[in-house]
Amino acid sequence: MISGLISNLIYSQTSLDSYAFTGMTIIDANHREPLQHQTILIKNKTIHEIFSDGSRRIADTVTIFNMNGKYLIPGLIDTHVHLATDPSGGDDRVSTLKILNNMLYSGITSVRDMAGDARTLAGLSRDALTGDIGSPDIYYSALMAGPEFFTDSRTILSARGGKSGNMPYMRAVSDSVNLPRAIAEAKGTGATGIKLYAYLSAELVKKIIAEAKSQGMLVWAHAWLLPAKPSDLIHAGVSSISHAPLLAGEMLPRESFNKAPDSWKKAGLSEQFWNDSVASRLDELFKLMKQNNTILDATIFTYYQWAENDSSVKWAYQLARRMTSAAHKAGVKICAGTDDDQLKFVQYEMKLLVKDAGFSNIDALIADTKYGAEAIGIGETHGTIETGKAADLVILNKNPLDNLDNLDTIFMVIKDGRIYKK
Repeated sequence: MISGLISNLIYSQTSLDSYAFTGMTIIDANHREPLQHQTILIKNKTIHEIFSDGSRRIADTVTIFNMNGKYLIPGLIDTHVHLATDPSGGDDRVSTLKILNNMLYSGITSVRDMAGDARTLAGLSRDALTGDIGSPDIYYSALMAGPEFFTDSRTILSARGGKSGNMPYMRAVSDSVNLPRAIAEAKGTGATGIKLYAYLSAELVKKIIAEAKSQGMLVWAHAWLLPAKPSDLIHAGVSSISHAPLLAGEMLPRESFNKAPDSWKKAGLSEQFWNDSVASRLDELFKLMKQNNTILDATIFTYYQWAENDSSVKWAYQLARRMTSAAHKAGVKICAGTDDDQLKFVQYEMKLLVKDAGFSNIDALIADTKYGAEAIGIGETHGTIETGKAADLVILNKNPLDNLDNLDTIFMVIKDGRIYKK
């Protein structure tokens, strides 16, 4: 049965009412040590049962796939993408659908879009949920920032046909804005959360987060909003903060990111220098993040790319990896996001967490899956392999705990119970 089905799955999807995988080795946040010889029964798009091979009878109506020697992990999650900054240009539908399809077949089953044209994102999200397109499920944000931000060319492109700063998904806010109405309009776009970007005071941040929570919306933010600093956001109850280097705003509240101290920009700086200058000075902030369950969307890959292309900003990557490492050691939850317009996928972020930020392979996997799901707000249904959770899964030919490059040994992807196989 399996060979006939698989032969018909070349770059395609197949939907079955119920099916089971046997001989599977499970690896996730609940199984840091691989759990071998497991049967996983999928029914109605969810994980219906998990049990040891042969310990229970499987009904004759269930299609059985023998997966001896293969590894099962939760579907991967990228918590920081930008799919619709310019839907009339570089983010046209044809190009975006190709990217989304490639993401899905690489094992990514959910993404969080961190500001773009919500009119386009709503359609893509709907089509991904229905299976009309091969795509990860898409959760997206409505952006709020101070009025000064909306001369930014990206906001103008995303608001095409309307006015930047005056769109329900791209709103300029100040003390005079009717926040209940602005939040309600943002929620009406289908957004899962509000993203706070820049030029917001600590007091206004507090009001936005309180109103968003009262209307059932999450709030995500850049780690430093100039003037609101990271601790202001954490005290106010933000769910996640993005970009590890921006944590420097806790130490330099009157500086802009581009005016980092010259001492950080010298070549050949030692580990001790960075520890003395940065990491050890953020102990209280990391303690606060842990106490408030604030997730760090570190995005170190984007700073790695930036530093590779411009040697004058190598200091930014030094900050990114060291701050991420220090936060991880302090027990802060880290999720995995790329923020590179999908030139590379989130697997690269995971590999950098291991290579340069001191994560173990299993910790990188947990960051991407369990904490990624929590950051998006879907932790109750996604991120781990458990009975009752969504059947968003990846089957690998090789063990990712041996080498994270084995994330690339995709055998099959399951999203919403649908089987995707090259």
